[in-house]
Order: sequence, then C-alpha cells, then structure tokens
Amino acid sequence: MNIKQLETFYWIERLGSFSAAAERVFTTQSTVSMRIQELEQSLGAKLFDRSGRTVRLTPKGKEIVPYVQQLIELVAEMQQRFTSSDALSGFIRLGVVEAVATTWLPRFIRMLQERYPRVTLELEVALSLELTEKLHNGTLDVIFSLGQSPGPNYASESLGSLQIEWMASSSLGIAENDVGPALFEYWPFITLNRNSYHSANIQAWMTENKVRCGRTIVCNSMSGVAILVNAGLGFTLLPTFCYRQDIDAGHLKVFGTPEGMQPVEVFAIYPMDEYRPIARLITEIAVEVSDFTIL
Repeated sequence: MNIKQLETFYWIERLGSFSAAAERVFTTQSTVSMRIQELEQSLGAKLFDRSGRTVRLTPKGKEIVPYVQQLIELVAEMQQRFTSSDALSGFIRLGVVEAVATTWLPRFIRMLQERYPRVTLELEVALSLELTEKLHNGTLDVIFSLGQSPGPNYASESLGSLQIEWMASSSLGIAENDVGPALFEYWPFITLNRNSYHSANIQAWMTENKVRCGRTIVCNSMSGVAILVNAGLGFTLLPTFCYRQDIDAGHLKVFGTPEGMQPVEVFAIYPMDEYRPIARLITEIAVEVSDFTIL
C-alpha cells in the first residue's frame, strides 16, 4: 500500500469514475486500474463494484473512505509544515473570469512563480457558471469567479468587488440625460450570455425595473463585448475597472451605475476537501495582489 494508491482511491470515490480520476492525478486509466488492483490485493478486499455502467463502492470500500481521507490530509499537512516554498511542487488547474484575466492576473502569476517556482499552473479563462461547473466536477482545482461559493463544501475568500456601469463609445454621442431604461429603445444592448453571473445580475435589474430590451447582441466574452462597444455598435453594462485605459483615452464613455444595481463580488473558491496546501496558498496570493474594491 502506498500514497499514490490511496490518492487514486480518493479521487475515484470523489469523482465517480476511473477516467475522471486518471485525468485528475495526471496518469492513464490503466495505471489507475493497476493501482486499485494493488490496493485491493494489499487489503484483501474488493473496494469497487465495476459490474455496472458506473463505478460503485463496495461495503468494504465505503468503510475505508474516512481512513483514506485522514491519511491523505495528514500527508498534506506534513508537506505544508515541513516543505519549503522552493521545494513545494505540483500541478494546479486554475479557472478565472475575464475581469481577473484583464487586470491583475499577470501580477498573480509572477508572484506565484517567485514563491513556488516548482508549481505548474494550467490556466482557463471562462464565464462564471462554466468555471463553477468545472470546479464541481473536478476539472478545475481553484476558481476566481463572480458570485458566492456554490455550496457548503467549498471554501471561499473575497477578492474584492466590481462596480457595473453604463458604457458606450464616445462616437455615439450619447448624452448623460439619455442614459437609463429608455436607452434600450434606441441602441443595441451588447451583453454576455447566460453563463455569466454578470448577465444574471443585469437580467434581475431589468426585470425589477420593467426594462424592455429591443435589439440585443449576446457574446460569450467580456473582451468581445468591449470590442463591439468600442466600435460603436451599441452600449453595455460592464465593470469599468477593467477598461480604465479605453476610458482614460476617451474611447469609451461612462455614464454611472444603474439605480439599485449592486457591485458584484469576486471570490477565490476551492473544495474544502482539497487536501493539497497549494489551493489555499494560491488563494492567499490572490488576496494579496487583487486591487478590486474592498467593500
């Protein structure tokens, strides 16, 4: 019996399949099967029932789950306590929203490389709901995303908040007194798709204020929305913090925050049963480098 076998058992139990566990521990499915066979031989008992379409724990497999969790957590605690930052190694899969990617992400990566040079980062930029789904199914280890933690089994740390404001190209000549629900009648509204927490926030505001939206352009990228708005194709509601350069250069004009619309908070989120210390350590770096507004 060894820690790799126990770690493999842990991820099969958590993710529900040999293939998902193989991806999670960065090995082949045949290696995962071999490790479980060796673990079963050393314990003298079958741990998984593989007779059906899905993998299920046997009674003996269920019995050892808490012991495996304790052992893995103890190993992680030992690594955290006795391993220097230079020696800390591993592979971390991080998902971030564009609001992070277009602002302080480079500073975060630079600090991560300085403190933990042997840690390998795999980065994914996507919308909030997509990131949350991938965190839930084990495809991502940590996410920096808009909105609260997806459940009680996740740890979360605030990275600050973003104020959503009206924005349009200066070339459209929109006046201050034109801004409001009536604006939707005259210009296309350019917005993110429904996988965005930001989009859900806007939709709730529109419903509450009985705003009727005419022409709409829907995009799956915040940067894409900003490009279209910059080109004078319509107006939008976006976190202005992310577009200070275009605003300061006079390309984009800001018209303030819609009445009643609250700032959106960004969180670092990871599973509470994530036994490796690196998830918590990179969250600490994110808290340190984020320059989003602290409310």
